[in-house]
Amino acid sequence: MAGKIEVQSLHRAFDILETIGNSQVPMSIKKITEETGLPKSTVYRLLNNLESRNYAFCDANGNYRLGYQLLMMSQWAEKDFEIKNLAKTALESLNALTKETVHLAILQGKRVLYVDTVESPYSSRLVAKLGTTNSVHCTALGKALLINHKDAAILEILEAEGMEKRTEYTLIKPLDYLKEMEVVRKLGYALDQQESEMEGRCIGAPIYDKSGKVVAAISVSGIATRFSLDFIVKEVVSKLLESTMRISRVLGYIG
Repeated sequence: MAGKIEVQSLHRAFDILETIGNSQVPMSIKKITEETGLPKSTVYRLLNNLESRNYAFCDANGNYRLGYQLLMMSQWAEKDFEIKNLAKTALESLNALTKETVHLAILQGKRVLYVDTVESPYSSRLVAKLGTTNSVHCTALGKALLINHKDAAILEILEAEGMEKRTEYTLIKPLDYLKEMEVVRKLGYALDQQESEMEGRCIGAPIYDKSGKVVAAISVSGIATRFSLDFIVKEVVSKLLESTMRISRVLGYIG
């Protein structure tokens, strides 16, 4: 019963937000109550909750409009969608070049979030399910996404998330990871040398926006015996960096 009440409250909160969002002018509680058909006490209670989380805003006249939190979320969604569209050709080109799996990811909180992928045609391949997350400490994507982070910020993430030992090659000491990040910053790209899973090798590079912030990263992942370090250095590095820089330029990056 409690679960049904919680879901009902959620639906009612969405009804209120959609009603406010569809109005061209701020709305009074009376108007919201009339248009949603909800009890005034329910509207008042839910508006208070929404306002406390900045999803709704009450002006000096006691009328409501959408809060800035929704604006921020819409901007994030728009940016992610834009990057995904911009990166699609690059993912496909890198997949065609290497015949390995290519991922696009962003940093969500303290973890890597996979937002797009082009899979390897090989039956034996590395693949991450879209919408899932992974650790930053053992992935090339994680290192690429943290390339501009200060050491203190990186240590904060490592402390919060931990450094699970997934293979014998996983970096499990924060200072070792910071040393690795020094190399990543010099190269402009990151490697995962069987650190996330045995027989898996990966290279990742960051995508920047106009402010120089890392907003996403692209990686190429393959089976280590097939996706050799020599092949990566000779054939993949330049193409990957060209691809990520091309996208960064479109986003306004001039660094």
